[in-house]
Amino acid sequence: MPAPDVAKWDDNTNGDASRQNITGVIRNLGTYLATLNKSEFTLVVANDTSGGYTKDHVYLFAQDGVTKIDLSATQNHTHTGANDGGTLKELFTNNPKFMVLQLTKTQDLLKANWIQAVSGTGTIEDFTSGAGERAIRLRPNATSASKAQVSYPHIQMGFANIAMFQSKLLIETASSLALHTGVACDDIDAADSNTRKLQAEVCTTTNTNWWLRTADNSGNTASDTTIAISTNRVSVKIIHLPTLGTPETDLYIDTGTVLQKTSNIPVSSNTSDLNILKHSIKNSTGADRPLQMLGCRLTYEVNDEWF
Repeated sequence: MPAPDVAKWDDNTNGDASRQNITGVIRNLGTYLATLNKSEFTLVVANDTSGGYTKDHVYLFAQDGVTKIDLSATQNHTHTGANDGGTLKELFTNNPKFMVLQLTKTQDLLKANWIQAVSGTGTIEDFTSGAGERAIRLRPNATSASKAQVSYPHIQMGFANIAMFQSKLLIETASSLALHTGVACDDIDAADSNTRKLQAEVCTTTNTNWWLRTADNSGNTASDTTIAISTNRVSVKIIHLPTLGTPETDLYIDTGTVLQKTSNIPVSSNTSDLNILKHSIKNSTGADRPLQMLGCRLTYEVNDEWF
């Protein structure tokens, strides 16, 4: 059976809306492109340098038919000037709600700069790891159910905005322990609460895997990553996406598969001014279970302007 006839373009074909619609790519002289209603043609290519266009450049138009981006001029994106995305200073100036809390400077890895809480035989140390890295070392020591905990003070994050928490940790003995790390975490020796939080956790009485717990002020739930803890350095990353159609919080452990969680996601209110970040550990045996906190950072949008 022969293929059906297919309508073809030729010199006599009218450029009507049924053919040259919003999906069309129009290539012509710059002076001709300047006369078109670009709200109907989202992509145009110039055959010469005229009419405000550059030869062989591809332009993407916004729905208003006026605003355009020269796609051929965006190959470099180093943010050093107007032609490659604007300077880095301009990015921060034009996005005054952007906040980066990077606690990887040496003075931020001193216990004196954190709120400290211990119970039982728990202790907290300024520490230098075997690899020469500075850390805050949290130690339950030798009494079962003892706690060591640090939280970062005097700054808040709103749960309505996108955020990313990252931390590098080392669990020295990967058994008989409970651990919390993340944003607005519960104390490790308290019951799981409905207080808004983004919390990576381990409880070896359940299993030895990393879990993600979230709470939205009405309930809290936890999900198992199936990724087991170890005594290696580990990267913990929590990405909070409250503005999606279905709000979501994701947990990455090292480069493991992401765990995507959509239940009890906080989308309003702020963290406590004494608990934007927390690292907390306790043991469940009469032996020490130290945790090294080797650095963390939190990137998010604030609810108000910097200026």
